[in-house]
Amino acid sequence: MSLFTTMNVASSGLGASSTSLSVIGDNIANINTTGYKANRTEFSDQLPQNIYGSGGPSQLGTGVGLTRISTLFGQGSITSTDNALDMAIGGDGFFVVSDSVSDFYTRAGEFFLDDEGFVVSAEGLNLQGYNATNGVLGGTLDDLQIDLDAIAPAETSTITMSANLSAEADFATTPVAALVLNTGTGDTLEDAANQADFATSVTVYDSLGVAHEVTVVFERTGTNDWDWYALVDAGEAEITALGSTGTAGSAYQISGGTMTFDTSGNLTAFTQTDTTGFNFEGASADPAYVFDFGIDTAGNPLDGQVRMNNGESAVTAVTQDGYGTGILLNLSVNTSGIVTGVYSNGEELIMGQVALARFQSNQGLDRVGGNLYRETIDSNSPAIGAPDTGGRGTIAGNALERSNVDLEEQFVEMITSQRSYQANARVVNTANDTLQELVNLV
Repeated sequence: MSLFTTMNVASSGLGASSTSLSVIGDNIANINTTGYKANRTEFSDQLPQNIYGSGGPSQLGTGVGLTRISTLFGQGSITSTDNALDMAIGGDGFFVVSDSVSDFYTRAGEFFLDDEGFVVSAEGLNLQGYNATNGVLGGTLDDLQIDLDAIAPAETSTITMSANLSAEADFATTPVAALVLNTGTGDTLEDAANQADFATSVTVYDSLGVAHEVTVVFERTGTNDWDWYALVDAGEAEITALGSTGTAGSAYQISGGTMTFDTSGNLTAFTQTDTTGFNFEGASADPAYVFDFGIDTAGNPLDGQVRMNNGESAVTAVTQDGYGTGILLNLSVNTSGIVTGVYSNGEELIMGQVALARFQSNQGLDRVGGNLYRETIDSNSPAIGAPDTGGRGTIAGNALERSNVDLEEQFVEMITSQRSYQANARVVNTANDTLQELVNLV
């Protein structure tokens, strides 16, 4: 083996150490890059040279060569942020982003809304997902867009109540039945509430989204029988018989009926009769509300639960399904990637769902800069779908995935590569000195 071969071997070592230092430097430079995956150099010995000695044939190494630079797709740590559209993937998968021509894939979840409501990356690429219409997710992958408009009001249709009516209430008289509640100019809401055995109220919304208070009063009329009345302020109701609104503060009955309980206090019979010939100012005529106290008028079970037991009368829950106009206040993203809008009226509406891509071989992906990858023949085509399905990871909202670079490990590798470079350089110097001595001898 000649001294020139020795220098070639040492030179290959210098190249390997230099490449290793470059990769280490790249890892350290990107330690604060969101979603960055560390790289490592992989080397192999070069084809050895066959030599023959007195003891038989042998092989002599001819140096080292770069096999490949591989990417380590291990999980990076997840940190919380204040941006609702910052997202981190826990597990396998990549966000899909597009420039309208090509799709790219990334672990960097720094997203925000543009002026048209599209969810875009820091590079201005559109995040891909499934858009929703009226809270229902579609099945077509597209640029994910958030509807920034206010949501229209919804008129109340159902009032659901859970309450306990006292089994100790007096039923000798029925003072509420003696009140004038159907003219819009009679007794007041306060009179009805004071004379009833129990009263509560709930806010409802008309077809314009305007809020109104409905007072519901209960009056015991027999051992297991009760009457109920749903009343509004007559000053808010346009009453056909009057040709105008009623007297402010006066009670106007919009619905009512009877209830019967069994000996265990369970509601067994329920009736409801609605009033016609009125509307809230400017809203649709004759609004009709389904009062859900536990069963319907046919005796079928519903969600409410009004019972009669001992103790004081009290309401435990009352809800209704209407709402006023709502302005989008905030967004949230759950583990399945569903983006939900939170509105000023308390409503929450599904706005869309983030999609994730999963590859048969992450190592086959091609880095194109900007925290982006693209598919290759080696990676195969992506399987795109909802997070937390098909082996795809989950989504953490208000969070980002940090680089998975281990700084301490990189320092150790850097020192090792530095020492390797120095040693190979020493071999080159030694071979050069020896070659110079040989030249001098000649």
